Amino acid sequence: MNSEPQLNYSEILNRVINSVNTRLRDVFEELSTEALKISSRARELVDVGADYTLRGGKRLRAILVAAGCWSSCCDLNAINRVLDLGAAIELLQSYLLVHDDIMDKDELRRGGPTAHVVFTKRCLEHGRSECSHYGTSQAITLGDFLEASAVGLIASSHLPANTVKELLQVYSRGLRRVAYGQFLDVLFSQLPLAEISEREVLLVYELKTSSYTVELPLHLGAIACGGEHEILGDLSRYAIPAGIAFQIRDDIIGLYGSPEVTGKPAGSDVKSKKKTLLVIKAYELAEEAERKFLSEVYDALTPQQITDSHVNRVREIVKNTGSLEYCERLIDRYASEALQVLESSKNICSGAKELLKYITTKLAYREK
Repeated sequence: MNSEPQLNYSEILNRVINSVNTRLRDVFEELSTEALKISSRARELVDVGADYTLRGGKRLRAILVAAGCWSSCCDLNAINRVLDLGAAIELLQSYLLVHDDIMDKDELRRGGPTAHVVFTKRCLEHGRSECSHYGTSQAITLGDFLEASAVGLIASSHLPANTVKELLQVYSRGLRRVAYGQFLDVLFSQLPLAEISEREVLLVYELKTSSYTVELPLHLGAIACGGEHEILGDLSRYAIPAGIAFQIRDDIIGLYGSPEVTGKPAGSDVKSKKKTLLVIKAYELAEEAERKFLSEVYDALTPQQITDSHVNRVREIVKNTGSLEYCERLIDRYASEALQVLESSKNICSGAKELLKYITTKLAYREK
């Protein structure tokens, strides 16, 4: 495609987002019909899942499915073939977020209440008992339902049987890797700051963000559109540094971002005692008094005891110790590494390269 350098990549992203959102709405309509055949009460499960999934989100994973397809077949129009895969990866994302919100005790996601909060409130409105446990239980069920729906979309996609088999194998491996990452992330929330290294935090980022958020959707799209071993290798070498850069930026936004912009409560990462690289590095660089304060917040206090004042002091320490500046430099390094992989690849199509460069810069240096 000789015209590829002149393509408007923002328009391509919007095209993918709009197409995937349309497909997701159709999927939830189909699921709603299915639920009604079982029980009129069961439709609530679909309704909450639809609201949670469709109310927002960057659709990054769906975009990367499309980019993976374009990378391997060099035909921009081929991305229409992978809309079901794009919708599936967004259902998977909703599943993980629903469960993540429970683990982090978050009450706000994408500018609205989290799923367990929705179910809890509905229970209270009907005057029922043990509503907190009920809300958590039904949110877990919703997550399971969304993940099953994602697998169903992949399995029923109009692709050759051997391709579908490979897609499901890659999907399963990606989901296992994100589970390892989540296990370590939750474990680290219980360990003292002094016991967690930068290397271990970066491993979690590789498993949860690089592997799942970037590599998995790229591989799904590439495989669906005929990608061979060589291109999958190039996409992996791009995905690992790009994902780490994205996650460190997420951490910075999580600590310093405004709730009006991010759609999440202020300081939620601190209040959930998430051991981000910002905090681990700040602890390493801090003076004794600052270390003592960080240890109190992350190792001694309960999430309910952590106030906005604690959050503000953590922000100050992260900045004053140089941890914030260190993490910004790491973003530059990892983003540069990812861009160099794209530049040197002889397998990724030129238009897709430019799209991935655009995405890398946009996400590594975003404000929300």
